[in-house]
Amino acid sequence: MTPPSLTLILPGYNEEASIEEAVRSALALLAGLAPEHEIVIVDDGSTDGTPALADRLAAESPAVRVIHNPVNLGVGISVLIGFHAATKDVVLHSAMDRPFDLADLKEVLPLFPAADVVAIVRTDRTAHAPWRKLTSWVNHWMIRLLFRCGLRDMNFVQLYKREVLQRVRVKAKSPAFVTPELLIRARDQGFRIVEARLPFHPRRAGKANYGKPRDILWTLADMLSFWLERGFGK
Repeated sequence: MTPPSLTLILPGYNEEASIEEAVRSALALLAGLAPEHEIVIVDDGSTDGTPALADRLAAESPAVRVIHNPVNLGVGISVLIGFHAATKDVVLHSAMDRPFDLADLKEVLPLFPAADVVAIVRTDRTAHAPWRKLTSWVNHWMIRLLFRCGLRDMNFVQLYKREVLQRVRVKAKSPAFVTPELLIRARDQGFRIVEARLPFHPRRAGKANYGKPRDILWTLADMLSFWLERGFGK
């Protein structure tokens, strides 16, 4: 069976230590797994060498495009910007520190076209710092409580048919609630969501930007707004 065409969204803020290896390895892997592909880099207002490196990578490969946010907007908005720019049949978002091994797409792509969305479930989070483990656990259980959602991992990596992204609109913009809201709305609209358990890979270089107090409050505000919109979670 011919694999679907694929858009890979790579948002990043100050990722000069990771971006080149992330993009070059992605190009090499996608050539064998999804011959018709594109990579959309969303530079989120980086202040280091990330913008220049992104532009150079795009100049070297017609499969790479770059979007530069004028200021740092956060990973949630950056992912949405990437989704809007995608042109291929299936759209995948990941991070420049490569927490998801693209080689594992050989296990995931065959799930299409039967699935509309594939949500990757991390099999091991031991590499996470204690603070990130705590905030992730609280976020996950609040979503399960407020929205009665049985999905096991909504803040890692997902693959969507582009049709889903065109038909489902989210209001959240916060780092940790954009994809949960998208998944819940997709479920409500009858799209078929399948889970796939695959390894998580710890950051190899650079600095993580998760768990800031502002982002936590922003996420809570988005979560509660959606809960109220749905009539207290239905």
